[in-house]
Amino acid sequence: MRKLIILSLAGFVLGFTSCKKEETPAGNMKTVQLTEKQQKLIDESNDFGFNLFRKVAEISGTNQNMMISPLSVSMALGMTRNGAAGSTLEAMTSTLGFDGLTDQEINDSYKYIVETFSSLDPTVKLSIANSIWYRNTFSVLQEFLDTNKNYFDASVTPLDFNDPSAVKTINDWVSDNTNQLIPKIIDQISGDAIMYLINAVYFKGQWRYQFEKEKTEARPFHLTDGSQVETESMLQHATLQYSKGSCFQAVELPYNQGNYNMNILLPDEGKSLTDVISLLTQENWDSWKAGYVDTDVQLQLPRFSFKYNEEHMIPVLSALGMGVAFDPGNADFTRINSNGGLYISDIKHKTYIETNEEGTEAAAVTSVEISETSIGNDPQPIYFTVDRPFVFLITEKSTGTILFIGTVVNPTL
Repeated sequence: MRKLIILSLAGFVLGFTSCKKEETPAGNMKTVQLTEKQQKLIDESNDFGFNLFRKVAEISGTNQNMMISPLSVSMALGMTRNGAAGSTLEAMTSTLGFDGLTDQEINDSYKYIVETFSSLDPTVKLSIANSIWYRNTFSVLQEFLDTNKNYFDASVTPLDFNDPSAVKTINDWVSDNTNQLIPKIIDQISGDAIMYLINAVYFKGQWRYQFEKEKTEARPFHLTDGSQVETESMLQHATLQYSKGSCFQAVELPYNQGNYNMNILLPDEGKSLTDVISLLTQENWDSWKAGYVDTDVQLQLPRFSFKYNEEHMIPVLSALGMGVAFDPGNADFTRINSNGGLYISDIKHKTYIETNEEGTEAAAVTSVEISETSIGNDPQPIYFTVDRPFVFLITEKSTGTILFIGTVVNPTL
């Protein structure tokens, strides 16, 4: 008999827009004051996110639009990590990049993110919600539940998983906490399932510089196979943070007061998405951010909207060093139930994004299934024409936290 624990996470984001635009009243960006340990956790979480994204691109390929949420995956695995022990705990800690940090420091940092990010910009709505639902006949260590309640602000609910209404109860929570963008995380509850841990992140904001809808029109977008499609492209002329990398150029588009931003990384002519993705590390990211300068930019950006389902999370995370957590014979999650015999049997990650003149709306859901085996001056503008595949990131600027990272290879898909 196998019993399953499902850990799920949902994340959602919103924000996007030409004559040179003046900045809309939005206040000044707030600087988040971090301790050394908190900054280390965020930097290492970003590095984990870049590693994860590169491995997803390697395994799943770059011939499709794709997006993941490093913050969501890190937070979901962070909650799961609180139930791990022994070599499983070591592997998860190392994969997440938290070597050298104590449980207390790790959980304190997650708690700070949950409590702080929602109030950074009064014109942006950001909420982070967590919940734990477990079979009311299954024994869960109280310390595990209390840790996730205290540090992740998780609501804890014992539930009769045999009652058909349990599926609706869980999915209603997911829908409510993602503004209905993600209507459900589960289709049914297996007789072996014992727990769901769910995290939902919701973000909604507008661009600081608005695109004008009347200037949006069909323009060509060049695909990787040499063909092209007509896509609705938006225009904006504004002073933006701009940088030139070794094989790409980048621009940063602020939402509202500027704590949250979308970064567009456009490969140079003759370069590919793979060339850019291969350079994605925290060290390089820090260097690129330091190279941003205010620049007069004439931006052309396509509208885009897509859903993405990453089906290779176990191979990806195994390749990053978490393999023991998926091994029924060796995984150790005795901090969930002291009898042991638990292992991660499945991980799912689904995302959604839509970008238009007003903003960007995005969502991510991650489910981790754990089974019990009882067996300058005024220069000429830079023309930043996004008419070929590109990488995008949605970040919190003062800490560098990456909420979402993805690629657009065809904005019409």
